[in-house]
Amino acid sequence: MSEDKLRDYLKRVTADLHRTRQRLQSFEEPIAIVGMACRYPGGVSTPEQLWELVASGTDAISDFPDDRGWDLEALYNPDPDVPGTSYAREGGFVDDVDHFDAAFFGISPREAVAMDPQQRLLLETAWEALERTGIDPNSLKGSRTGVFAGVMYQDYSRRLTTVPDDVEGYLGAGNSGSIASGRIAYILGLEGPAVTVDTACSSSLVALHLAARSLRHNECDLALVGGSMVMSTPVAFVDFARQRGLAPDGRCKAYADSADGTGWGEGVGMIAVERLSDAQRNGHTVLAIVKGSAMNQDGASSGLTAPNGPSQERVIRAALANARLQADEVDLVEGHGTGTSLGDPIEAQALLNTYGQEHTADKPLYLGSLKSNVGHTQAAAGVGGVIKMVMALRNGLMPKTLHADTASSKVDWSVGAVSLLTEARDWPRGESPRRGAISSFGFSGTNAHVILEEAPPVEPVPVEVTASVPVVPLVVSGKTPEALEAQIARLESVEAPAVDIAHSLVTTRSAFEYRAVLLGSNRVTGRAVGGKTAFQFTGQGAQRVGMGQQLYKAFPAYAKAFDEVAATLDKHLARPIADVIADGEGLDRTEYTQPALFAVEVALFRLVTSWGMKPDFLIGHSIGELAAAHVAGALSLEDAATLVTARARLMQSAPEGGAMVSVRAAEDIVKPHLTERVSIAAVNGAKATVIAGDSAEVLKIAAALEAEGIKTKQLKVSHAFHSPHMDGVLEEFRKVAASVSYSAPRIPVISNLDGQRVSAYTADYWVDHIRQAVRFQDGIRTLESLGVTRFLELGPDAVLTAAGADCLADPDRVTLVSAQRRERDEVDTLLAAVAGIYVSGGQVKWTEYLAGTGGSRVDLPTYAFQREKYWLDAVAEAGDVESAGQRGAEHPLLGAVVDLPDTDGVVFTGRLSAQTHPWLVDHAVGGTILFPGTGFLELAIRAGDEVGCDRVEDLTLQAPLTLSAKGAVSFQVSVGAPDESGARELNIYSHNGEDWVCHATGLLAVGATEPAPTLTTWPPADAEELEVEDLYERFASNGFAYGPAFQGVRAAWAKGDEVYAEVALPAKQREDAASFGLHPALLDAALHPIALGASLLDPGEDPTRGRLPFSWTGVALHASGAEEVRVRLARAGGDSVTLTIADAEGNPVADVEALVLRQMAATTPETAAPANLHESLFRLDWNAIPASGTPLRRAGLVGLDELKITEALDSAGVHVESYADLESLAGALSTGTSPPAVVLVPCGQISGSVPTAARTTTAAALELVQQWFADDRYGDSRLVFVTQGAVQATESDEITDLANSALWGLLRSAQSEMPDRVGLVDIDDDPTSYTALATILTSTEPQLAVRAAVPHTPRLARVAVPENLDAVEFPEDGTVLITGATGSLGKALGKHLVTEHGVKHLVLTSRRGLAAEGAEQFRDSLAGQGVSVDVVACDAADREALSALINGLDRPLSAIVHTAGVLDDGTMASLTPERIDTVLRPKVDAVVNLHELTKDMDLAAFVLFSSAAGVLGGAGQGNYAAANTFLDTFAQSLRKQGRPVISLAWGVWASEGSMADTGRGNRSGIAPLSTAQGLSLFDTALRLGEGMVIPMRLDMNSLRANAASGSAPTLLRGLVKVPTRRAAKARAASGGGLAQKLASMPEEQRLSAVLDLVREHVATVLGHADASAISADHAFVDSGFDSLTAVELRNRLATATGLRLPATLVFDHADPAALAAHLLGELGNAAPTETTASAPSTQDSGGTTLMSLYLEAFQTGKWAEIFELLRAAAALRPMFTGSDDLDKLRQMPKPVLLSRGEAEKKIYCFSSCLAVAGIHQYARFAASFRGRRNVSALAVPGFNRGESLPTDIAAVIQAQAEAVRRDADGAPIVLLGSSAGGWFAHAAAGYLESVGERPAGVVLVDTYTPKSNLINQFGLSLMDGMVEREGVFVTMDDARLSAMGWYLTLFGKWGPDEIDTRTLLVRATEPLSQGSMRALGEDWRSFWEYPHDVIDVPGNHFSMLEEYSSQTATAIDEWINGLD
Repeated sequence: MSEDKLRDYLKRVTADLHRTRQRLQSFEEPIAIVGMACRYPGGVSTPEQLWELVASGTDAISDFPDDRGWDLEALYNPDPDVPGTSYAREGGFVDDVDHFDAAFFGISPREAVAMDPQQRLLLETAWEALERTGIDPNSLKGSRTGVFAGVMYQDYSRRLTTVPDDVEGYLGAGNSGSIASGRIAYILGLEGPAVTVDTACSSSLVALHLAARSLRHNECDLALVGGSMVMSTPVAFVDFARQRGLAPDGRCKAYADSADGTGWGEGVGMIAVERLSDAQRNGHTVLAIVKGSAMNQDGASSGLTAPNGPSQERVIRAALANARLQADEVDLVEGHGTGTSLGDPIEAQALLNTYGQEHTADKPLYLGSLKSNVGHTQAAAGVGGVIKMVMALRNGLMPKTLHADTASSKVDWSVGAVSLLTEARDWPRGESPRRGAISSFGFSGTNAHVILEEAPPVEPVPVEVTASVPVVPLVVSGKTPEALEAQIARLESVEAPAVDIAHSLVTTRSAFEYRAVLLGSNRVTGRAVGGKTAFQFTGQGAQRVGMGQQLYKAFPAYAKAFDEVAATLDKHLARPIADVIADGEGLDRTEYTQPALFAVEVALFRLVTSWGMKPDFLIGHSIGELAAAHVAGALSLEDAATLVTARARLMQSAPEGGAMVSVRAAEDIVKPHLTERVSIAAVNGAKATVIAGDSAEVLKIAAALEAEGIKTKQLKVSHAFHSPHMDGVLEEFRKVAASVSYSAPRIPVISNLDGQRVSAYTADYWVDHIRQAVRFQDGIRTLESLGVTRFLELGPDAVLTAAGADCLADPDRVTLVSAQRRERDEVDTLLAAVAGIYVSGGQVKWTEYLAGTGGSRVDLPTYAFQREKYWLDAVAEAGDVESAGQRGAEHPLLGAVVDLPDTDGVVFTGRLSAQTHPWLVDHAVGGTILFPGTGFLELAIRAGDEVGCDRVEDLTLQAPLTLSAKGAVSFQVSVGAPDESGARELNIYSHNGEDWVCHATGLLAVGATEPAPTLTTWPPADAEELEVEDLYERFASNGFAYGPAFQGVRAAWAKGDEVYAEVALPAKQREDAASFGLHPALLDAALHPIALGASLLDPGEDPTRGRLPFSWTGVALHASGAEEVRVRLARAGGDSVTLTIADAEGNPVADVEALVLRQMAATTPETAAPANLHESLFRLDWNAIPASGTPLRRAGLVGLDELKITEALDSAGVHVESYADLESLAGALSTGTSPPAVVLVPCGQISGSVPTAARTTTAAALELVQQWFADDRYGDSRLVFVTQGAVQATESDEITDLANSALWGLLRSAQSEMPDRVGLVDIDDDPTSYTALATILTSTEPQLAVRAAVPHTPRLARVAVPENLDAVEFPEDGTVLITGATGSLGKALGKHLVTEHGVKHLVLTSRRGLAAEGAEQFRDSLAGQGVSVDVVACDAADREALSALINGLDRPLSAIVHTAGVLDDGTMASLTPERIDTVLRPKVDAVVNLHELTKDMDLAAFVLFSSAAGVLGGAGQGNYAAANTFLDTFAQSLRKQGRPVISLAWGVWASEGSMADTGRGNRSGIAPLSTAQGLSLFDTALRLGEGMVIPMRLDMNSLRANAASGSAPTLLRGLVKVPTRRAAKARAASGGGLAQKLASMPEEQRLSAVLDLVREHVATVLGHADASAISADHAFVDSGFDSLTAVELRNRLATATGLRLPATLVFDHADPAALAAHLLGELGNAAPTETTASAPSTQDSGGTTLMSLYLEAFQTGKWAEIFELLRAAAALRPMFTGSDDLDKLRQMPKPVLLSRGEAEKKIYCFSSCLAVAGIHQYARFAASFRGRRNVSALAVPGFNRGESLPTDIAAVIQAQAEAVRRDADGAPIVLLGSSAGGWFAHAAAGYLESVGERPAGVVLVDTYTPKSNLINQFGLSLMDGMVEREGVFVTMDDARLSAMGWYLTLFGKWGPDEIDTRTLLVRATEPLSQGSMRALGEDWRSFWEYPHDVIDVPGNHFSMLEEYSSQTATAIDEWINGLD
């Protein structure tokens, strides 16, 4: 072999050996664990929490979950042999496994609900594990990252017997094991191996073994390894119960002598692993090392699932060999340890035989098991053990194993050195690395063993800090606004240097759509959107002294760039530009101004681009374009400096004496005024034009424009730039410009000359640039068209930012920020601007900003997932009864039928529960679900069908059958053998677990005959219709809460002694109706009208007391499956009734010869209240009431709809009218619009501190209420305030809007002062609640909380006080703080705490401290008892003073009692925001301060003294009620958070300092509390553990008297029997009764009767014994009335008379005699009348007949005749010729603002001239623009009584156009008209064009030209639509009808003139009548004869602005946005 060949050979061999050595080393390389995440039982959601759980020895086993649809009662059975049951009923369960953030992962709700929760948990923990590693998960897309997931059971979908249609396509993937790993890879875009492992309990440890091997074989660079276990069904418990393998108590007693079976648990764990070398190179924290691992199989052992000891030994030895370790080098094993008597000894023996042999007694192997804490988490057990071991290594502790005090005696522990961890042991670092191992053995036979080693020590690397930043930005983001806020909140808990947090945020966290940058105390938030970024460079005029100097000091990059530019400029300048900027000398001289701006702007550009900001476009203003050209690369710095300085010098040398004026008008308006010496200098906006030239001529033009109403402003300039004054310097400048070189811009620049993109710069360009106008507006619009959505202004002030906004078509969609603002900190301003660009989607490399600051990665909170519930509920389905020898019963209530051969009898079996028969929940009595008596009858009928009996001869109920909300009841129906007649006995039983209970007995018979139809005439002739709307409210008031399934009564009539009714099932129950003979809910509802017929009730019987069936006689069913029926009820003799039931056509369905009903108390014996209800302690209960009634047809809404109510009501068919405020609504009413019955005020959350928000919301509500009460036109309407999260109505409620709780208190007082005028609704965010709102809002309840579509109303209920309650203990060494403590009440409380509670240290505060009367003596008296007492002058509302007080205490603070408060009573009309603030401050501010200053203290009690005024709504105490309601809600909120807070809403104290009117309290039924009584209640209330309690004594006699008169507070009505009636009906009835009584008296006696009434109530209110103390002429002013008693008298008299009376009633009349005379007159005008709503009134209140004639013509088709009459009537009315006339008459149309927004173009809507038209026709349409665009509407003059009509069309058009012009005030406008309103809009546009104010656009909504033949074709349909709408929005009276006739006559010959304004025709896609469409084909659509755009929208002529208004609005808005 030659030498060369040998050399080549040796080289190859050497290379091969090197490669082989590398491969071998990689196979042996340790694997680093770099991130972990988990969720385990006990509320564990992080590895740290898991460690805390095991380190503290916590047992996390709990009861079976009640939220997974498990039948818990049926599941448990102590007998292991009972199939389908478990004798264990505890386990380890993960919280909220049914919740998931589907939106975060881009998963639809349908797919999410179909996904196995195990997959969902793996996804979330995978994300968290990566974040905790320090990896942005989104950065891994396309990487070689693997996923190895252990998953065992997939039982989620197996729960379903039928698959819901909407998830059918997702169940396969959602429940596939392979998808568990694949979905993670798919979501994150990972391209390494994705493997799902199922080896049963060893799955996740096997997954780790496979992942380590994959990493070592270079199949992936990073791997996610985990396991997940969620028990969606109890199958694991049932299976192991049969095998007797479960621990009865659900706990794993691993390796213990007490081991008695396993306990199942759940969990998910996820770890991130990578090769150690990669981890170290990537800078990831190494948590531990996977030193070695192995897996094997049991093989053919003693049983498939039996453990194999030798195999376990082998896998341990294999793992040790893989790790290259000896057994004694492992200190601790996390064993499999399931707690079984078979498996644990085998495992222990294997450990003893391996590890135990090489360990010694003094250094044994320690053994423990996580399963003792959380149960056997199966597929998640192995990874859980790994996480526990890692945490043990990092914390230096071997945790204790629970339940293992005595090691198993089945193990010979002496054969090896293995020690069970019965106690925790320290595990300190030593000379050799600490190691621990984890075992997992699957019942599949696959075993795994993994050995971990502590992380290698890390040498601290000194961090080189080369730079600092003035402000450290914290960059946070979330996928939703809520997630962003939650993430920011989480970040507050991080304790680390700010620069480390900032570095970690920008390097390890993903950037999502919703972003925030926290800049110290400043916070910038926004939403990242697409689009491009433009930089703007400011022009001359923005300069300021010292500009940029703060930036120069703060940022070296700025300083470097500025110095470079300045040095280059200085070559051409007499003074250094830096000096000019610094001292300002010469800065305003153009020769220096322009270079200075250039230097600053270029330096700013260099600075922000050094932070990674990259503009897509550049634009400058005048000199700013030179800066743009330079940074774009078109000019070198030298050439740019030459050009800039020459330009500045020459422009400075131009002639002086010129002027520049800014004109607020468009360029085309200004141009006609220009002269040769005056030109356009700049076009900065649509109405921002600058002219320049000779001073005299410029000012002359300005004066002329001012005369035209156009505003102008002269600019302070030295020269007339961009004007003829520059002509003299142009040639010299051309020479300079020609001397420099130009390149193509590398960044596109938008030109000042034409607003287009610059292709190339030339000398001529820059010459024109000096002379021509700056077309800035064109440039901005070009950028907008190019997709720019972000503008950053680079310059010393925000000049272009404001101007740019005015140039944009849609500024709301664009972010405009300025890098600098005059007189603001330069650094803060710049960073806020950069942050503004970033949060809106722009590019910023924050790592570049932080470069050199030495930031290191620290642990951050993981993403704040916004989880929602996704759980696929199983559908109950009958089992296979035939396999058990039975027959299916084929009935919804029954399961099986069994024939009894020896007796010829039959037994039916069934099972009832709220889950299988949810409609039964709607039949509740006193809160208990009661199986209806009609249900027993249905069972009897079905049983009769089975045995051939067609008649239920008798059925008598023996005992009620109650159901629980969770459990189920088994029952049987037993049918005996037939007797001679074929009759059979029947019995119905249920089984209570021990005994059979008989519920009904009866007799089935044969021989029924079908009667002839009797209910075919319907409703019956001469029957009187009965009121049924409030029937279910009346039932509910007595505890009979019929839910929707049972609320079947639709209508009822009375005829003689009979009651007739229409009854129907709701839609949901109709689905099953065919399966029943007669649905029990339908038949039950058929009995409800009994309460409506006096003839069917016993004398004196309360009709609202529910009656339940007791016995049935002679029942025959003639037709089955009825969904709706007609019913006749009549007395059958005695106490029974007879029923005849027919279908909707009158055919017989069933008849009942006799039914006996029994009244049943709302509290049944089974649900009787406990005997220990406290007579003076109350709670506020929110009781569910039926949500029934006719939905709203129309509603108003004022303000912003932050709660998104409009959309829900629209969907429900409610016509929602949008008004900007109540003033706008009042404007609409002034034009003839009828007030809506309900006006809504959505109250969203208010930003800022809670006290400030509370003030803001209460002040705003006060203003609205004052306006509402002051306007009598709202007398029949309710103002309903809607909040969200402001009250706690259910236990699960979270208070999310504390501030608006104060609003509730204020408005409760408003309700007390003016009943029925104000409503309160708190709605949750459940979509079903929004859906139900249309119906719920018709409820007469003044206060409602809507939860999951169910309305709840508040009532006071007595508190049950359990015996042997533990008292609250006040620590002896602690201090008790009492605020407001120097009054009599505070002193009494302080003394009580000392004498009764042993308090030794008191701090008493008040505003006066020791200066308060008696304070010093009180202190001394307690000091004499050995008590330390400090009396301090401290206002708790003063945070600093309070903080100083608390921090200065010499003993720990142990309790707080906050009693401080002030009164400033007054009625709503007299309150002011300042008076509210006075009362809120000592309550709201103080309690917030107390909480925040003590939230980290361990208080024994935190007691707030509140007042029942907040709960009851004290009249005249709105501010006090607001403050106290806040306290109550605040306490409830804090209590839920675990703080020992209670609010005591006291009634009236008799003590001197109680802030109460005891006389008024007594009259209302509230008796005063003595001090002793109050303090006793204080003690009892503290022991209850409630967040809010109402201690209050009631005077039951007074309360009953008030109840009888209807004046009892609503909340107290649950405590006494109160007549339940709708408030409006009660008042009408009462008033009518008094009026009728007076009518029956001689006239001379009437005044005396009313006077007696007045005197009686005056005496009661003022506290006199009787009316004799009140003389008829005694002046009210001298009687002692104040505002509160005046309101009380008003309320009493309003109830007594049925009249609506003002709050100022007393002050409006001198004495009782004058008041009585007034009331008598009002009663005479309010005589009861009967009206129907079925047709429009034929006569208006004026007594004329035009309406009746019109309706008659409508029926007969005499159109010509009626319109001639209307025109003739109109001709007799007053006329106007134009706006001057209307101004004089004060009838000038005034636009009414319907919505408010920031969009540039305002919309003005013109009403039609139809009689039913008006502003209201646009109110629903305007709702779609709320918050975006101003929309106003005008009424047509002449439609109200007393208004004039126009002499001709020109008169009305001129008046309307002028009204719009005045209102718009120069803003661009769009005129819109619907139907005939389009004529007005078009004509008004023509008028405005004629006066030089052309609108931006005209929109015609389904407008036809007046001469169009189509109007005649559609005339009947239009008039039909008018009649349908009459009375809903307006009443068609003489004025409206005659005005319509007049206008239609005027426009009959009118034709539109062509206009220049761009016009849009919006056409309906549906005709008003099918006949017209058939006759005309497609020609029925509206058309316009002049040029126009066309858009088609859904709906017809009317509905396109009603139910389809949002679609119409969207189409119009898009068109407007496209206008120039």
